[in-house]
Amino acid sequence: METFDSPANREKVLIGRLQKGERSAFAELYDRYGKSLYAVIFEVVKTEADAENLLQDCFVKIWRNIGRYDASKGRLYTWLVIIARRLALDFVRSAYFLERRMIREEETAVSLESPAPEMRHLEYIGLESAVDRLDAPLKQMIDLQYFKGYTQQEVADETGLPLGTVKSRTRAAFMRLRQLLSLDS
Repeated sequence: METFDSPANREKVLIGRLQKGERSAFAELYDRYGKSLYAVIFEVVKTEADAENLLQDCFVKIWRNIGRYDASKGRLYTWLVIIARRLALDFVRSAYFLERRMIREEETAVSLESPAPEMRHLEYIGLESAVDRLDAPLKQMIDLQYFKGYTQQEVADETGLPLGTVKSRTRAAFMRLRQLLSLDS
């Protein structure tokens, strides 16, 4: 039963205010989600300056597109994370970033040994525990592609696996995640 002051109801009210163009609602949205979205972006781009710039771009994009948000398709936070992640991934796939990435020293390269800190932000939807229950090869595919922003070809190059194996493992990982998440529901 949803009460008037429940988190779900407060989110609906905030969305309504955002869609009406209320600037105070936008400030509230930033206060509520800015740090989490920054963490999502930073995990992909790895530099504070780039993450800060992309966070600004992210909120501009949210402001311009809030009318497209559809609550029936998912929670507001999920929608926001998708926007932030896509902006960050587009940035790291840009020619500018790829050139900088080639110049970086080997010690700043991405480690495959630990899961992305971004996964902590996904705990409330059960994704973190579901990903943790995947076999190591499947977990690696999710971590590299969806939390670190690698393309499937980059995963193949990084791991030395054939591209077909990367694609098969990615599909298997998603099928297993779907199973695990439906069992938890």
